[in-house]
Formats: sequence, C-alpha cells, structure tokens
Amino acid sequence: MKKRILLIVFLFNVLNAFSYTTNKTFFFVESEILKSKLAVLDTIKDTVKKKEKKFAFMPLPTLTYDRSQGAGIGVIAMGLFKADNSKKAPLSRVIGVGNYATNDSYYIMLGTRLYLMEDYWRILAAVGYINYNFQAFQTFEDVDGGQAGVYETPYTTKGALFAFALQRRVFENFYLGIGGFMMRSDVIVTLPDGSEQVEPNNINSLSVPISYDTRNSIYNPSDGLFVDGRFSMIPEWLDNDNDFIKTMLYVNHYKKLGDHKILASRFAMKANFGDVPFASQDYIGQTDLRGYTQGEYRGNQTYTVQSEFRNNFYKKWGYVGFVGLGIAYRKSEEGAAAGDWYNSGASWSKPLPSIGAGARYQVIEKAGQKVNAGIDVAVGRGDWGFYFRITEAF
Repeated sequence: MKKRILLIVFLFNVLNAFSYTTNKTFFFVESEILKSKLAVLDTIKDTVKKKEKKFAFMPLPTLTYDRSQGAGIGVIAMGLFKADNSKKAPLSRVIGVGNYATNDSYYIMLGTRLYLMEDYWRILAAVGYINYNFQAFQTFEDVDGGQAGVYETPYTTKGALFAFALQRRVFENFYLGIGGFMMRSDVIVTLPDGSEQVEPNNINSLSVPISYDTRNSIYNPSDGLFVDGRFSMIPEWLDNDNDFIKTMLYVNHYKKLGDHKILASRFAMKANFGDVPFASQDYIGQTDLRGYTQGEYRGNQTYTVQSEFRNNFYKKWGYVGFVGLGIAYRKSEEGAAAGDWYNSGASWSKPLPSIGAGARYQVIEKAGQKVNAGIDVAVGRGDWGFYFRITEAF
C-alpha cells in the first residue's frame, strides 16, 4: 500500500512537472514568436519610415491675382531630399511650377538646387517655357494725328529658357563659380495703331556667381547673412543681338527676436550697362517689391530695400508683415515709365513704397528643415498685388 501511494505521488509529480515544463516551453516559444513578429513589424515600420523620409514631397494648387495678369490658377510641387550621404549639407530640392492666367499668359518651369559633399558644391539648373503677356509704357511720336505721348504698350514674350550655376566653397562660407543663361524667344509688341512688331530676343550669357552664406537654415532661416551676387556678360560673340552687362546683388539678413519671431531684411540691386534691349530691362515688382504688378517703373537699374517680421504664433501657423522702398533709373526717355516720372524727364523715379501682410502654413518638415507656403497681399504707389508662394519671399 505504501509503495502504491509513493508510486501515485511520483507519477503525479512527473505529470505536473511535465505539464509545467510543457506550458513553460509553449509560453517561451509563443513569446519568442511574438517577439519575432514584433521585431519584423518594427523593421517594416522603420523601413517604411526611412523610405518616407528619403523624399519629402508636397504638391500645392495655387490661386493668384494681379492687375496685369488677372486671375491665375496653377500648381507648385516641391520635393526635398539628400543628394548624397553628406551629413552637414542642406537638403537639396526639386521644384516644378505651372500657371495659367486669364490674360492668356502661361508658363511651366522645372528646376533643382543640389547641395553636395558636405555643402562644398552647390548646383542650380532650371528649364522652362513661357508665354508672358505684359505691358510697358513708352513714348510714340505722330500718333493719332500727330499727337505724341506716352502709351500703355502691350507685349508678349514667348520662348524657352535654360539656366545653370555651379559653385564651390573656396573658404568658409564663401562660394565662387560659373553660370550661364540661354533664352530663345520673340517679343511681340502691339503698337498704338494696333499693328504688331516682332523683335527676336535671343540671349546667351556667361556669369560669375558669388555667394557668402552664414544662414542657419536654407529654407526658413532665423539667423545669419546671405550675400548673392551675379556678374553676367551678354557679348555679341555668343550670338547676341546686343552687347551689354547685367549685374545683380542681393543681401539678406536674418535676426531672431524671440521664440518663433524673426526679422528678415533685404537689399536688392539690378543694374545693366551697355546696349541694353527693351526685353532685358528690369522693373520694380515681384519679390522686389511686392505691391507693384504693372511694370510701370522700368529701366536699366532698380534698387530696393525691405524688412519683414515673421511670427510662427501657433503650431504650424504663422503670419508676416513687411514694408519696403524702391527706386528705378532709366537711361533715356525711350521705354521709360509712365506718369509724372516720364513727363518730368527725370532719370530717377519717385521713391516707391510698399507695405503688406501675409499668412503662412508649414507644409514640409524634414531633417530640421521647415518649408512654409503662404499668401501675401501688398500695396504700392497706385498699385497692389496678391501673391501665393512656397518658401519665404527671401
């Protein structure tokens, strides 16, 4: 009897141990399988994240309006990416822009900026086609029975263009390089009597781009200085109809005023010398200065200054307020601007003020780089404009 009891106890303990061992083994195996599944899921998730982070893409529809173009509809699509394995280089970008306006203007552009080898190399390339309807204000003699005067003169620029620039950092923050611009187009001018005059506008240029850059961010800087200069030659031996020189200088300064508050300032100069054709003159407007859309102040030289206060006041939302002042210089009365500037015979325009405000929304954040899209409304001397943009004005 005692042996039987001991045998039962022994069998019970063996069965219990076997059951415990089996359950423990099953639980261990099940846990390992679960861990493996979770590890696989984490790997897939990380892989997806890495793939998502390789190229940050944002397409945006655009609605614009100004007094010259009328209403416009289009699209801006921009992608940010690492062009190589550089750790310190800013994110490179590719951007495509297309727009159609109610005055039958349209354009399509594709461009890229590459930052390579720890930002030792910077490359810019762009290609596009434009059909741009605009106007100038010119003087005509013997019009309407011998009456001379200044007339709003519509014109169309139609053709293809290509631009490139290659820069290398030669010492800390300073870049030097070579660039070029090629445009094959016709300028069709509508004269006061309704007839049209077609002027070929083929431009081939070589340029020396110079930059000094201490910005803490390319796309949304809050501190630093950016100086960007261009010296371009348009000689006859490059198959140009006119022989002249174009110079451009931009100086942008950024200062952080507090949390999410930035003061950005900009000086811009565009000066042309030599036998400058009508189509290559510059006019006050666009980024310098906002609020001028008529091309009324046009000449061989333009100078502008502006300051913009930026405040990212709530999460991804922000606003800007800006003021500016500009002036234009004309070489002669031919092709000069309209109004009292023209009639006075002055070489310099009156001071041209600008004031405006805009809203911003962050559309891309990648590797610490933030990109905003927004809308600006600006007022100038007898003019105003409505602007849609991706990235800041400057």
